[in-house]
Amino acid sequence: MNRKQGITAFYIELLVLILVFLGVILTLTRIFAFAKEESGQAQVLTRAVCLAENAAELVGAAQSPQELLALLNQGDNAQQEADGGVRAWYSRDMQPRWDGDFCVDVSWQEEGRLVESEIAVYWQNGTEPVYTLRTGAYRGGDGA
Repeated sequence: MNRKQGITAFYIELLVLILVFLGVILTLTRIFAFAKEESGQAQVLTRAVCLAENAAELVGAAQSPQELLALLNQGDNAQQEADGGVRAWYSRDMQPRWDGDFCVDVSWQEEGRLVESEIAVYWQNGTEPVYTLRTGAYRGGDGA
């Protein structure tokens, strides 16, 4: 009779151990799925910041909205907006592409020798920008 109780205890312990392992596996699966989602969001934000910084450098280099358009337009990925700003599209890997996932809106406001711009980067036609950068560039005398 002792032997039968020992086998029964072994099976109960084995069942409890399997249940614990299943619980751990389910928990880890949820954690890894969450980490993957957060990693994807971090990649989008990182690329949006990089695109905004690149656009800010081009604002500093351009002397007019038309020149900014010429600098941003690579393969028909940019267009002039009615308010004087420029809109450009980029793919997931930040390559110029008219049907890309990233949309970069650059405003252009001149106040004397100061040009102020707000650069908003949108992801997949979203209504809220992923990243917004405000920048200004001083234009010295004689167009320099």
